[in-house]
Amino acid sequence: MPFMATTDGGGPGAGVTMRIEPGEILKLKAKYEAVRDTVRDFLDRERDNLRGRPLAEDDVSQDAAKVFQENAGKAIEVTVLFLDELERNIRQLDAATKTYDLVEDTNYTSMQQQNRGL
Repeated sequence: MPFMATTDGGGPGAGVTMRIEPGEILKLKAKYEAVRDTVRDFLDRERDNLRGRPLAEDDVSQDAAKVFQENAGKAIEVTVLFLDELERNIRQLDAATKTYDLVEDTNYTSMQQQNRGL
């Protein structure tokens, strides 16, 4: 579990803390990246095939293909929006990891300096 909320044991209005496991964030980021890559690769490879073409020259086939193409176009648009949102989430997870690492480095440096003063 990447995040775990805990309370300080107090009553209503008591503070809540969140413990973040950086390794779990990295695992989640890797899963998001795998999904992104799989969906993007499929879309890049099959985009034209997804749009469909009339199977015959008759009016019924032409009309059916037009409706199918409209629906396929919308599905492709939604998939692109999904990929954009997934990419934003990946960047946010990356930023969270970097922020955590910076805080940890700062804490480590501070503790080192305190130990030298003892």
